[in-house]
Amino acid sequence: MLKGILKYSVLILAIFLWLQAYFPAIYMSTKLFPDDYRFGDLYRLSYLPEFKQKAENCHENSKPLNSDTSYVHLYIIGDSFSEEARVNKTDFNAGKYTYIHWAKDAYIQLDSTKRNILILESVERSAKEHLSKDVDNFRCEKPVGKVEEPHLSFRQKVIRGWDKVSPVIFPPGTEERLEHTLFNYDIFLWFRELKAKMTLVFFDRIEPKVILSQDKQHLFYMEEADSTHGRSAFFPVTDAQIDTFVTHANNSKEKYLKAGFDEVYLSIIPNKVSVQSPDLGKYNHLIERIQSNPALSVPVIDTYGIFRKSPEKYYLKSDTHWNCTGRNVWLGIINKQIIGEGKK
Repeated sequence: MLKGILKYSVLILAIFLWLQAYFPAIYMSTKLFPDDYRFGDLYRLSYLPEFKQKAENCHENSKPLNSDTSYVHLYIIGDSFSEEARVNKTDFNAGKYTYIHWAKDAYIQLDSTKRNILILESVERSAKEHLSKDVDNFRCEKPVGKVEEPHLSFRQKVIRGWDKVSPVIFPPGTEERLEHTLFNYDIFLWFRELKAKMTLVFFDRIEPKVILSQDKQHLFYMEEADSTHGRSAFFPVTDAQIDTFVTHANNSKEKYLKAGFDEVYLSIIPNKVSVQSPDLGKYNHLIERIQSNPALSVPVIDTYGIFRKSPEKYYLKSDTHWNCTGRNVWLGIINKQIIGEGKK
């Protein structure tokens, strides 16, 4: 009997582990496993112990904000720098706050009696992608009436149906989730750290998704530091490309002003490598060239000019993202210089 109980217990455990690895919703909702990113995304990739740093909870130390700006409705189209885990409604002097990721879109209704502010936020390594076309994530008019579906052939229907169900049948990241479920506890991290350290010391190699600075004091994401990667801070950008990015930024501002927004701002968050190791290659100065372009009509939230004065001050050692100090600089500009100066 004991043998049977043990057998079924192992079977149930195996099924549970498979389910949570196969279905992201189960993995995220159970909260039975350590957070993959608790020591930073760069540590998660490299497992180098010298870059192991507990993630900060900036909300715990944040000061309460004034509540006299309920007439302000703030909207942000952004990425992981402005996602809910790092920034939320309590961080802004705004009566209403709406965030959407660049990968999504949404219909919104603007209140014309309020001060509607839109911020286009992008980390530097993704800015070229986001400004390569007019921004269209927020749509300010809901569709009227029933929209007829276009006539599709049987083959087109099959392809469209498969596109919908394939992510459910074959969800991406299954192997990675299973690996982190089984080996993401602190006791296993010690072995991973030992392996990563020995590989660096004896073979001068690290995980290819990260890059060390020349003095080995900073760790960077490969996409932003490898000069051969299109998103890198060291990948060449022509003046014609800069003009294109500026044109799309201007077009986006004009479109959203016509849609009912009172103000539109552009915020390009600098890559960590652009601030801490711009000498790692030939820096393309993307942010400066966009922000100083005489044709740019969109007001900017400039953190690059502040961050580069104190490179060690604003980023987490173990992560691509800023620390609480860097985050608070950005929030301060929005709350004091944008929302505050426009008080009624």
